[in-house]
Amino acid sequence: MIQAPEGVPLAGGVLGRQRHVCALFDGPDAEYRVLLPFVKEGLERGEKAIHILDPDARHDHRARLSSAGIDVTRAEARGQLEVLDWRDTYLRTRPFDRRAMTALVEGMLKRARAEGFPRVRVVGHMEWAVEASCDTATLIEYEARMNDVLLSYDDPVVCAYNRARFGAGAAMDALRAHPVLILDGALQDNLSYLTKLVPRLRGATLAMLRDQYLAALLVGARREALEIAIEEALWQDVEVPSLYLEVVQPAQYEIGRLWQAKRIGVAQEHLATEISRAVLARLHALLPCEPSNGRRVVVACVEGELHDLGAQVVADFLEMGGFDVHFLGANVPADTLAELVGRRPPDLLALSATTSTSVAELRRAVAAVRSVAGDRIPIAAGGQVFQRTPALGLQLGIDLHAGDARGMAAAARRAFGQ
Repeated sequence: MIQAPEGVPLAGGVLGRQRHVCALFDGPDAEYRVLLPFVKEGLERGEKAIHILDPDARHDHRARLSSAGIDVTRAEARGQLEVLDWRDTYLRTRPFDRRAMTALVEGMLKRARAEGFPRVRVVGHMEWAVEASCDTATLIEYEARMNDVLLSYDDPVVCAYNRARFGAGAAMDALRAHPVLILDGALQDNLSYLTKLVPRLRGATLAMLRDQYLAALLVGARREALEIAIEEALWQDVEVPSLYLEVVQPAQYEIGRLWQAKRIGVAQEHLATEISRAVLARLHALLPCEPSNGRRVVVACVEGELHDLGAQVVADFLEMGGFDVHFLGANVPADTLAELVGRRPPDLLALSATTSTSVAELRRAVAAVRSVAGDRIPIAAGGQVFQRTPALGLQLGIDLHAGDARGMAAAARRAFGQ
């Protein structure tokens, strides 16, 4: 039976049983600022350090270790420090052989024990994969398979990725292959870690983009989320409406589910939502819009409804369909809606309610608008609550409702004979 290992301090936290770490850094300075204390502490405790890096960086690496107060010459002479070359490890075979590299790493860990060291701290610089044009799926499969090997040891293995050298999708796939991560210099458990990642590495384009985008939301990686949803997706010829409905929105639904299940906190949910809002703002400029049809639509969330991202998606799809859209956002009181409708009647009012607690306010909003405009202004409504209770629209006297934004835009066009 494997004993629970002693915790290892790293990046402001403590490594527990899981010790395969994906570390995303904004360049060498950020990396060494985080990892030098980790390396130095291990050497001072009599543990072994194995570093695998670019051969052109070995001189700079030794200099940075020395600047941290590490006697590099003495540690290497004692066999306590090994600074290895990519060409003798990852790139020992061409193309890269994940099985051979896995065996090599396990051999290193066993050899260190035979040499009398209580633990090994391994740091591998992963830019070799870029230099060697290694297939991303092969790299990530190697990372994923290493988890099975490393569970038999208590040695920390840090895979250091320079964010400037890897595409956002590849970086998020690498992240999902590790149970622990370092981002923005801080250690955290990885909520996007997938124990069965390998079968998903060669899936359909939209499914892979959605998974990568969700991983970026979960860790708050705004830069990667924007790159995945805009640059990488458009480079793969994914249509913008599909990005709305099959990447951004389902990922955001999963964020909401995790928040309701108390697996993520309010701050994390808000950060993910604001990232998605920024993504939609960028995508909005790329929507293929129809010519104006002369119809005006007001889109609003009912009072108490604070989740307005879904309503924003509906507003954008209506605009894409040629409507002139006035989006009021979250938490709009019923009397405000009634006053607006009475003063400047739109051709259509679209209301959003996502939770069952919003149904009463939705009913109040419909009644307030009807009291002012009667049946002259059609009312549309949408939100996840309608998916859970399909008959709700009929009960509330709603004129139009649909399962998603594309369906809502189509229903609105039909209602006006388009």
